[in-house]
Amino acid sequence: MSDRLPELLDAKVLQAELGVTRAAAEAIMRQVPIVAVEGLRKVYVRRDSVRAYIESRTFQKDDVPV
Repeated sequence: MSDRLPELLDAKVLQAELGVTRAAAEAIMRQVPIVAVEGLRKVYVRRDSVRAYIESRTFQKDDVPV
């Protein structure tokens, strides 16, 4: 039994998948741990980290923080 490697997303893929602006994708990426590959300028985030962040920031209409 082997564990699957985490799926990594860059800002461009995150933008396309979520249907948000590039700025919004980059803001989300600043809120979760990044994966920085040595020798590359591009950074990535784990799909499961983004999913967890979105879940933690999803509220009912009456529960939206101010």
